[in-house]
Amino acid sequence: MNSLAQSLVAANAGIIIFFSGIVTPIVFKVLKPEHAGRYLRAFFPRLYITLFATTIVAALVAFDQSAKSILIVVAVFFLLSLWPITPAINKATDSSEHSKFKVLHTLSVVILLSQLATFIYLLVKW
Repeated sequence: MNSLAQSLVAANAGIIIFFSGIVTPIVFKVLKPEHAGRYLRAFFPRLYITLFATTIVAALVAFDQSAKSILIVVAVFFLLSLWPITPAINKATDSSEHSKFKVLHTLSVVILLSQLATFIYLLVKW
């Protein structure tokens, strides 16, 4: 694995940890629910697009074929999180479908944590 791919994977892991551990708790602590929702609806698409783009670049420059394949799968899941999962979460929120929201939100969290675990695995492997 080359240093650019490793740096991008490490940066993506850091972005996910920072967002999950610092940004999200502060957003819900400081902002009123309607403002937190507006902020997160604007933030998530940008997060997923950024992580998709940097993961694809890491895959393209990776020397290790298995790492390249793993990174492409991870990137595809960022696109799935961007669409259709995030719009479905927003729709469930807007229509007060609380159980549907919980299922979809849990799915998005599981995907993001799996992506983080994959990034950490790749960093340890290399």
